[in-house]
Amino acid sequence: MKIGFLHYKIPLMDVVTERLRARLAGHEFLAWSVGDAPAARDLDLLLVIGDVPRDVMESQPKLALVQTATAGYDGIDIDAATELGIWVSYAPAAETGNAVSVAEMAILLMLAAARNLNRATLSLRDRSQRATRLNRALYGKSVCIVGYGGIGRELATRLVAFGNRVTTVDKHPERVPEHIEYFAANDLKLAIAGADFVVVAVPATKANENLFDTDVIAAMKHGAILVNVARGSLVDEDALRAAVSEGRLYAAGLDVVRHEPVEPAEPLLDHPEIFITPHIAGATDLMIDGTIDFLISVVDGVAAGRKPDSVLNDPPAPRLVLETRA
Repeated sequence: MKIGFLHYKIPLMDVVTERLRARLAGHEFLAWSVGDAPAARDLDLLLVIGDVPRDVMESQPKLALVQTATAGYDGIDIDAATELGIWVSYAPAAETGNAVSVAEMAILLMLAAARNLNRATLSLRDRSQRATRLNRALYGKSVCIVGYGGIGRELATRLVAFGNRVTTVDKHPERVPEHIEYFAANDLKLAIAGADFVVVAVPATKANENLFDTDVIAAMKHGAILVNVARGSLVDEDALRAAVSEGRLYAAGLDVVRHEPVEPAEPLLDHPEIFITPHIAGATDLMIDGTIDFLISVVDGVAAGRKPDSVLNDPPAPRLVLETRA
């Protein structure tokens, strides 16, 4: 097969590219960065970390499958893929090490926001930046995890060990254990009203853009902390900044923002009570190893005519007929 790898221009991708190239030595492997011209127009399979709009797929008449190397797939035009007969599959966080990695980062962001880490580090150079507020401990606090998928499950396990009371909002009550209080998706405001921390870990879709808008943020407990390890599109950043500035929220911790990479002039960076990292929650050795293993398993399966278990669509006239794994 001729396999393409489309990725963002970041140093980590050099490592991923070379490891994929070595593991896919039996195939023709081509890689290029987002914003550059495609390395070929006759790909059979496209691995991707980035957006794949309709025009990219239309330019690939042989393309049979788009496989993300991430748990997020909001940048893939799934409707266009389905129309064109292209399968779309994602990399479930629970199967790649991404869920564990992001859960760990969520705790870092919770601690950073609760311990006024921005001001603490700034105060080493500027004494006027010392925090005037009492730091918050995690122990004994209530945490609402919005989205109980792979990341939510891993996070909940760790928070129970921290002595937290964990609740969750999810569309699938059957996957929430009895010791965690469950709220349906339409009870979001009720769920977050009593939480000291709210962690956003739900996949981003067109339907839940600005899920945390002015009204939902206003429903949060006074003095609560919001953490987002999902996608920037889920949070109205102007509303969040206003809530923190006015003291309605104690702080926020964000690994994702709406426009990435973050520009130095980003207003959120100027707020000492908003702790931001550059979308690195999943970027660990564990995740890289697990993701490459997962991608290789997908390629091997497709080469054998098997449909990935993680497909997101069902093209009525697929370019390549794939059978469900027995």
